[in-house]
Amino acid sequence: MAKRALLFLLLALLGDAYAHPIPNFGIPSPVSGSDQVSKVTNQTSTLLQTVDDRLNTSLTSNYPKLAETLTQLGTLANFVVSIDTVVVVPLLTLTSDVSGDVRGQFAPVLAGIDSTRAYMEQRLPTELDRLQALISASVPNRLKDAFGCVRSGLDRVGGSLDVLRKALLAAVIEFGSVDVPPAVLSKHLPLGTVLDVARAVSDVKVCVPSLMETIDSTIANLKTADDYILSLRAMLTKIKFTVKM
Repeated sequence: MAKRALLFLLLALLGDAYAHPIPNFGIPSPVSGSDQVSKVTNQTSTLLQTVDDRLNTSLTSNYPKLAETLTQLGTLANFVVSIDTVVVVPLLTLTSDVSGDVRGQFAPVLAGIDSTRAYMEQRLPTELDRLQALISASVPNRLKDAFGCVRSGLDRVGGSLDVLRKALLAAVIEFGSVDVPPAVLSKHLPLGTVLDVARAVSDVKVCVPSLMETIDSTIANLKTADDYILSLRAMLTKIKFTVKM
């Protein structure tokens, strides 16, 4: 009974993946599983766009270290949001592209992945070190782990997209046109190849909440410290006034 239920579930999942093939990934022919890529990519985009939401927090104590820490968190948050701009948005564009220019349409998202990984290798360690000089090591360490998660996910996205691109090009070359019929397309592009892209994007998506929570909670702590300094100053001013009286 349990095996039968599992079989029905598997068929349902596969059926859903096949149910909405749409023209995309640079060709006008329907690609099974493409809706799964679009769905998880949209979800990831929505998450990434909210990472910098708390950067408008106002600190009014004028305590330099708090302001510097907020600025440094802003640098890191803005980098996370940029992943949406240079990787996720181009991927969304790719999923709906029917131009026939497979090589050209894959180029922006692959270039975005490369530039993001380059930043992580060359500049991110310095930015995290700057944050650690301002605040306890636990926050930079948590961010480092979360960024490592994102980096691994991007590696998988890049790898799976490259496999997908090569499969599409092979189908186009065999047929001699971008209007590849389903029989030729399925020969070169099994459903699993497309779903690998969806899974890879999901691997990036699951990393984002950790980045959000760490940045948001740290900003909340900065605001608490800022309020404490203001209240302490007010109390000291009151004491001085009372003494003078």
